Amino acid sequence: MVSRRKASAVLTLILAAVLLSACTGAPLGGAPTHQAFEERVSGTWVEKSGAATATLVLSGSGKFEARNFPAVLVCNKSPGGPELQACLSNPGASSISVDGTWSVLDDEQGMLELDSDGQLFSVAYRDFDSFSAKSFSLGFYSGTTDKPEPDFVFARR
Repeated sequence: MVSRRKASAVLTLILAAVLLSACTGAPLGGAPTHQAFEERVSGTWVEKSGAATATLVLSGSGKFEARNFPAVLVCNKSPGGPELQACLSNPGASSISVDGTWSVLDDEQGMLELDSDGQLFSVAYRDFDSFSAKSFSLGFYSGTTDKPEPDFVFARR
């Protein structure tokens, strides 16, 4: 009788651990590491809305290429402030194309910083695709982040 209770208690603990892991989105071994997020973010990302012509390629070496990227996310961010050359050479354009470097700003929150011409290009935020948190998109905000959804969402191709 005692071994049956012990087996039941062990089974209950295992079930609780699996449920807690599923609810937090973390693997059973613990939270994803900084390196794991960096490895998962590398690749080609395509904007989900509209014609989906905007692409963002993040290489494992920390370089990025943005093609037909929404200019509203990058240009005219601060009046009188520094502007990227791509914005200055195409005033009023709806999209721009640039190269630069990327780095993880906050691995826990899933924030990426994109820099070009020695200036901040944009910041991407991890946007989970489902409750299970197994897959994610990259979300970009054109202004404040105090809204429920990003203005532009890029999905992995």
